[in-house]
Amino acid sequence: GRARQLLESGAPALPRRLRSDIPVNDTAAAALLTDLGFAPVRWFHDLVRPLSTLPGITCPEGFRILPWDASRNEELRAVKNAAFTDHWGSTPTSADGWNQMTAGWGSRTDLSFMALDNQDRVVGLLLTHRYPDDDALLNGAYGWIDKIATLQEFRARGIASALITIALHAYAAEGLTHAALNADGDNPTGAFRLY
Repeated sequence: GRARQLLESGAPALPRRLRSDIPVNDTAAAALLTDLGFAPVRWFHDLVRPLSTLPGITCPEGFRILPWDASRNEELRAVKNAAFTDHWGSTPTSADGWNQMTAGWGSRTDLSFMALDNQDRVVGLLLTHRYPDDDALLNGAYGWIDKIATLQEFRARGIASALITIALHAYAAEGLTHAALNADGDNPTGAFRLY
């Protein structure tokens, strides 16, 4: 009922959807959602990699990978929003939402990076989150790649690979044991293969 209230409060011309995410082994939640008329439409996967051995760092010609620069947060937000327009279920992140994502609980911009082209424009980003309270449960110290984005016109040039590799090295230097991310198994950009 509350979800319907929220949906009805939005712009009337926009399509409305209710979405729920559950672990695949949560059969009770699956049964409840099925009873409410929901059906599975997408599968997401938590991918985990140990940091014991790492690939070498390479960066594609014409691009630089630099540490996250909070003074460029609005440009980084615009890149995230533009890069995710073709991602299923994604909606633009507001300035307040971006502030929460980049400065709120778990955010580790000191372990995050941005890709610049030769004109000093942000063309990609990798935003890290870290949740030390989960270490005992996960039996390791995880760095989570919360957002990775490359502008569509710059994809397939190795930018995302460079961002990930540099982040893996930064995580290892920080003493983390694993890198992880949540990936859409049906992402049309080929991101699942990249990961």
